[in-house]
Amino acid sequence: MRVSSRLWRESAILGACACALGLGVWIGSQSSWFIDRAAPIANGLVFENPRPISTFRLIDFDQGTFSVDQLKDRWSFIYFGYSACGQVCTETLTELKRLILALSSLDNALPIQVVFVTVDPGRDSASRLKTYLREFDSTFIGITGDINTLAFFAAELAAPFTLDPNAGESYALDHSNSIMLINPSAALQAVLAPPHDAQRLQADFGAIVRWWQTSR
Repeated sequence: MRVSSRLWRESAILGACACALGLGVWIGSQSSWFIDRAAPIANGLVFENPRPISTFRLIDFDQGTFSVDQLKDRWSFIYFGYSACGQVCTETLTELKRLILALSSLDNALPIQVVFVTVDPGRDSASRLKTYLREFDSTFIGITGDINTLAFFAAELAAPFTLDPNAGESYALDHSNSIMLINPSAALQAVLAPPHDAQRLQADFGAIVRWWQTSR
C-alpha cells in the first residue's frame, strides 16, 4: 500500500507538471493573439472599446446637414477650434493638412476626412468657416450649429470648451487641442494629444487602423 501510494503521488506530480508544461506551450503559441488584440500605444488615448457617438444634427459650411451618418464608412479626424483662434489652431490644421497629403498618396489609401467644428458659432458663419479652412485644404469640412448642440457634441467627444462672458467683443475661448479619431462605425476610437506632428499622426493612425481591422 505504501509503494502504490508513493507511485500514485509521483504520477500525480508528473501529470501536473505535464499539464503545466502544456499550458505554458499553449500560452506561448497564443501570445500573438493576446498582443494583437491589445490597443496600440499612441500619443494619446486609444479605446479598446470605442465609444459610439449619439445622434446629433449640425450644419456644414455649405448649409448641408452634418449628422452621425456623415461619420460612417470612413475615418474622421475631428478638431474643435475657431477661426480667430490664432497660432494653436493654425499649427494643428497645418499638421492635419500634411497628414492628409501623406495618407492620400498611399496606394491603399483609406477614405478619410478632416472635420473642423467651430466652438464660436456667433462669429464663425458658414462663409467665414469656408474661407478660413480653404487656406489649409480644400477638402476640410467646417461644421457649425447652435451653441447647445455644439457644446453637447464637444462634451461627448471629451473636448469641452468654455467662453468668458466678460471678455468683450474680442473674446477668446478655451478649447481642447486634441484631435478626435472616429472609426468607420461612427465611434470615438482615439483621442490624439498635442503637440501634433504629421509624421507621428500618420504612424499612430496606421497602428490604430491595423489593430481595428484585426480586432473586429
